[in-house]
Amino acid sequence: MSRIGHVQKPWPEAFAATVEKLVAPGSEPLGLFTAMGQSQKALERFLAGAVAGKGALDFHTRELTIDRTAAQTGCEYEWGIHTKLFAAKAGLSDAQVRSTFDGHADDGNWDAKDAAVIASVDALLANKKLSDAEFARLAAHFDTAQILEIVQLVNFYHGVALFTGAIALPSEPGMGRFPTA
Repeated sequence: MSRIGHVQKPWPEAFAATVEKLVAPGSEPLGLFTAMGQSQKALERFLAGAVAGKGALDFHTRELTIDRTAAQTGCEYEWGIHTKLFAAKAGLSDAQVRSTFDGHADDGNWDAKDAAVIASVDALLANKKLSDAEFARLAAHFDTAQILEIVQLVNFYHGVALFTGAIALPSEPGMGRFPTA
């Protein structure tokens, strides 16, 4: 059970307008949005910081960045959604999905480009920066716009982890869970 309530139907007008933009017709918004929607201003600010839609990164790299960030920040909520709904579409194998949770950049599951992403996510979360060597490893595979998007994704999903952890937001029904062994 979440530590805070969730917006309930009938949706307040402003929240209904937001849901219409976020959710496919006939679908319900995720608990993340109904919890954040307790404050429309907080929800608007949250969504303004999101890195949604088509950006500089291909879908595979985007999902890899999100999955690794969610795993490394302990955000089972987001890791479960992304690994269940998007990992296969992004071309991530079961072994790679597992590696986003407990592997490392050079564990044999990744090509050089993906390993650079994994190493960069880990460095950003551990050190809040990239060393010259870490940046060079990333820049060998990505241009400036792509590097900025990787950093923005790590930043945004780290924030999601803080929010979901602070309110103890439970995983969505039927979504993935962190491996236990």
